[in-house]
Amino acid sequence: MRVLWLVAFLLAALLAGCAPRLQKPEISLAGIDLVGLGLVEQRFILKLRIRNPNDVDLPVNALNFDVELNGRHSARGVSDEPVIVPRQGETILEMKTVSRLGAILKPLRDAQRSGRDRVSYRVLGNVELEGFGRIPFDRSGDIPLSAPERFPTK
Repeated sequence: MRVLWLVAFLLAALLAGCAPRLQKPEISLAGIDLVGLGLVEQRFILKLRIRNPNDVDLPVNALNFDVELNGRHSARGVSDEPVIVPRQGETILEMKTVSRLGAILKPLRDAQRSGRDRVSYRVLGNVELEGFGRIPFDRSGDIPLSAPERFPTK
């Protein structure tokens, strides 16, 4: 009986060793576009880049995220639109986001006023991959202020 358990254990270990090892996708902020400006809220398109370092396509079922600009919480969003990220490739996911008055504009204006041409960001959340479950991500970096004329300094 012990030999049978040992054979089953070795077979399971062998099969587990053959399973593909999934590397976490890399998710970063690719851009922010202002699409609507109101007195109480602003509407933006946040562009998230999903990079797949694996040798297999990644089926993304859902994604939720929070964005900080210059250390301040600026936006949050969710996407339940499925997308396939090709193996060794990347996809830009555009998501409509609404923020409260100034949450995104203030850090961008502050950077512009201080003469900086870049804004630091942090994007964190979870990506749900079909067959692999929910995977957390947390990425920091900086993005250029490509169109400062969009954010008046008054």
